[in-house]
Amino acid sequence: MEQNEKPALVKAKVEKERADRKAAMIKYWNELKPFETPSDVPSIPRVDEKEYKEFYVPRLIAAGAIPKTDLVDNQFYFGDYRNANVGKWLAKKNVFEHWRYKFGFRIDECNHFEDDNGFALFVPIRLANEAEIEEYLNTK
Repeated sequence: MEQNEKPALVKAKVEKERADRKAAMIKYWNELKPFETPSDVPSIPRVDEKEYKEFYVPRLIAAGAIPKTDLVDNQFYFGDYRNANVGKWLAKKNVFEHWRYKFGFRIDECNHFEDDNGFALFVPIRLANEAEIEEYLNTK
């Protein structure tokens, strides 16, 4: 094998592995089971905006994530977020409010999964029950 053929073979192997990973990820997302707990929500991949909105958002909704249009202002929701499982929807600000610990407890905000801004997103899967809301309110 000539020295100048090796880079082409390596490149072809890398491209095939990338395509195989992408196909496996698409298969996984197409077979999502209904969400019962926050840990059922898969990590949201970094993809272009069009693919995210046209492929991933509909699959999240089909598996039980609550679409933004169905959220009720000032209602507490249970779901998946990096720093919390309960968030309060603030319609006027178009964000979820939640408690987080960063040099002490403080209120922070995050976007709904339909409004990906490159940061962690909240994926609500149901209304929070009274015990979850009580725990959330007593976190501070």
